Amino acid sequence: MARVKPKRQGIHIDMTPMSDLAWLLLTFFILTTQFKTKETVTIDPPSSISQIKIKDHGVMRISMTKDGKYYFSMDEEKYRIPLLEAIGKKYNIKFTQKEKNEFKKINDFGVPIQNLKEYLNAPENVRERMNVPGIPGDSLNPQITDWVFEARKIAKDSNDSLDLGIRGDVKTQYPKFKNLMNRLQDKNMNKFQLITASESKPE
Repeated sequence: MARVKPKRQGIHIDMTPMSDLAWLLLTFFILTTQFKTKETVTIDPPSSISQIKIKDHGVMRISMTKDGKYYFSMDEEKYRIPLLEAIGKKYNIKFTQKEKNEFKKINDFGVPIQNLKEYLNAPENVRERMNVPGIPGDSLNPQITDWVFEARKIAKDSNDSLDLGIRGDVKTQYPKFKNLMNRLQDKNMNKFQLITASESKPE
């Protein structure tokens, strides 16, 4: 008697849970991703094997371009308007509320305080094409260190602290860097981090 072969059944996998998981992961990454803000100036820092990472928050930065221009940035938005008011008071410049709100939005800048009102009132597309001379940092006009000093003072008054990171281009001339160190020491500011590009550790 011939053997009756059982009917083969196809394998069925319910993909609904997997689909739900994929959507949950996608939603999570969309909601938690922080996009890097566009920087005004491009810096190519020297490489280093240092494993010390700079903090994500509570940091202000001085950037030095290869032609020796100084730029300033601060990631703590809550201190940007008070900082602008403090610098304005120091240099006898009064900023409008519109200008303060605009300053709060910018990531970094490199113009003297005397040109900052013009810079803030320019449309963003015009601002990107403006000639940016850099923030003065010589001994007679040390504006770059005034920004750092006032920012630290404001944070301290709020029982907070701001670390300073210095990021120089690999082609920045040493005299510009030494001048910045001298200006910081004039304000008794000797603690800072040098921001470098990561490099694999030699074996």
